[in-house]
Amino acid sequence: MDIRLVDETEKIKWDKFVQQNSAGSFLQSWEWGEFVASQKEKIWRFAAVEGDTWKAVFLVAMSRLKLNQKILDLPRGPVIEDSEIEILPEILKTIDELAQKESAVVVQLDPLLNEKKWAEILDKNGFAKAEQNLQPRHTLILDIRKPEEELLNQMHQKTRYNIRLAEKKGVDIIVDNGMFKEFFELLKKTMARQEIKMFSKDYFQKILQVPFVKLYLAKYEGKIIAANIMVFWNDTATYLFGASDHEYRQIMAPYLLQWRAIEDAKKTQLLFYDFWGAAPKDAKGQEEKWFGFTRFKMGFSPDAELTEYLGTYEKVYKPVQLGVYRFIRKFTR
Repeated sequence: MDIRLVDETEKIKWDKFVQQNSAGSFLQSWEWGEFVASQKEKIWRFAAVEGDTWKAVFLVAMSRLKLNQKILDLPRGPVIEDSEIEILPEILKTIDELAQKESAVVVQLDPLLNEKKWAEILDKNGFAKAEQNLQPRHTLILDIRKPEEELLNQMHQKTRYNIRLAEKKGVDIIVDNGMFKEFFELLKKTMARQEIKMFSKDYFQKILQVPFVKLYLAKYEGKIIAANIMVFWNDTATYLFGASDHEYRQIMAPYLLQWRAIEDAKKTQLLFYDFWGAAPKDAKGQEEKWFGFTRFKMGFSPDAELTEYLGTYEKVYKPVQLGVYRFIRKFTR
């Protein structure tokens, strides 16, 4: 088996491989890689190939920490053909060689699966569970192949009521990636209200240039009062970011935003709707802060079980440098 770099001439083959594998995510798609390249110092795309057959692909991104240390991460990667887990050690060796060549302090990865065998292989190859997850470890995923009436019936009564209330009050849903200014003003209000730090303005401007990303906005009496960034990729719609004006919280626009996106996903023959992060009842660490928006999301399917992934694993190459950075970070957030 050969593990080699992939260039743009194989873009279509890359996306097809990611889409056809159960552990494939939009975060490993070609176009998302282009977005990542605009935000990170450098990216690499690798394919594990046997003859003419691809067995795995993985996007690796490099960025620098505040103290200039290099970090490598594989967002929702690697993506390995379902029956080919035995090639994982060889892939990890390639990642290890890249990390050492680039003098990285740490490599982090978080595959889109939850298999014990993966965890065992990662442990044997020097990886350990990270304190913080790069992507949500738990999420709520709706099966939207059901009829709309059934999807509405499975909701909490209050959620159905709030959707109808927003409709009754005349909230209009617009899909327009050109309305970045309106979205970002809402996002700044949301960040200030929740006392959280978010990505840069450039990050959100670039993310709205990704072909499969859509900006949903709720308009009420001529004013944009809520907005969501949605990903429509492969067979899944993903609710990535949301913002709202607290002054209009009684209008219930965020509920209608979600429902319109679900309806649109169904119309385009998508199968699933991912709410992108939810806290289980026994949540600890970073997920403890998610209980508020988890209640909102679970209202769309109160009896659903959350999907759980392995979470982020990391291999540390320079523990002293990484330790200094993480110590300083605790006091500069």
